[in-house]
Amino acid sequence: MVGAALALDLGRHQVPVRLLEAKPPAPIDANEPPRLRVSALNRRSIDYLQTIGAWEALKPQRLADFDSLSTWDISGDGRLEFSAEELGLERLGTFVENEHLQGALLATATEQKTVQLETPAASLTVQRDEYDLVVAADGARSPLREKAGIGVWAGDYGQHAVVATVLTDPPAARATWQRFTPDGPQALLPLAQGAASLVWYVSPAKAKELLALSEADFIAAFETAFPPELGRIGALYGRGAFPIRRLHAKRYWQDNLVLVGDSAHVIHPLAGQGVNLGLRDARALAEQIVKARDAGLPLSHPSMLAAYEQARRPDNQLMQSIMTGFHVGFTASLGPFSPLRSWGLSLAGHGGWLKRAVLRYALDGRTNDHHQIDGHTPTE
Repeated sequence: MVGAALALDLGRHQVPVRLLEAKPPAPIDANEPPRLRVSALNRRSIDYLQTIGAWEALKPQRLADFDSLSTWDISGDGRLEFSAEELGLERLGTFVENEHLQGALLATATEQKTVQLETPAASLTVQRDEYDLVVAADGARSPLREKAGIGVWAGDYGQHAVVATVLTDPPAARATWQRFTPDGPQALLPLAQGAASLVWYVSPAKAKELLALSEADFIAAFETAFPPELGRIGALYGRGAFPIRRLHAKRYWQDNLVLVGDSAHVIHPLAGQGVNLGLRDARALAEQIVKARDAGLPLSHPSMLAAYEQARRPDNQLMQSIMTGFHVGFTASLGPFSPLRSWGLSLAGHGGWLKRAVLRYALDGRTNDHHQIDGHTPTE
């Protein structure tokens, strides 16, 4: 998704791009249920997709806006709640299937005369000396990054996310929620067609046990473990699990190779910010590439690549640290102090400026800017 967005952005600026896609998404039938992997697009990502012309290529019937978010801890009554209505916003964000977004980006990119799309690409191996700049958008295990000798800081959270796409009764509406339990968070993400994505963070052993269950027993396990807000599960469309890890490249570029998206950073998916960070990478890198081109500099000029890393590393590091803090804070056993977590959520929910600051970062990826939310400036 990130590589396709970058190629599209560069294409609209008439920068020649060769785009290699090893595994294009299968076409989505209008009537098929939502696919397993989804992302939450925040307001800034939606604005970017509109700017580069990809938003219009998305089918409205495959999108699910959400306008409320609720987070609470099983150990107490405190809740942190956000509402688009109370903030005068149309929505807090939109859930979209990853494959639908990727397909829309690729299709739109091919409309640019300067974008050469090769899919399925026979190989992602490239001779770096043949190109002004090579962008590694090849995922967390990036072969391009490894071949360039760029090291990473990495860690494992010791959890797997068990994901299920379901039809609930009552159908999922426009609300998303997340509950913290001693085993890990549980979440419901509303999807198109009244479906929902359920996410259950458990130990690797527990994930294996859940996936081995029959469909009926799998459904029963979720209905038993999840809060009443879930309702009943009427149909199971798909299920899977993946390990939760973190990663951050020790540098974002080497010679004429530069990293974007998961090849540069992987964060805990707790807040669904991975794709939003990646799209901000794409936008920042595109701006630097166009600047270099307009100034007559090589696209891999060190000053340009250094400016890109300087613009993106602090933001990516901050979000990774926040997510790690949430993971530690809400999975650690605090014994008699467990109610403090619930109290903290309640305090944040009534914290005024603090609540707005959290929301501003979640919606726009900004901690200090000139945009207004709820009629208040960021200086409050």
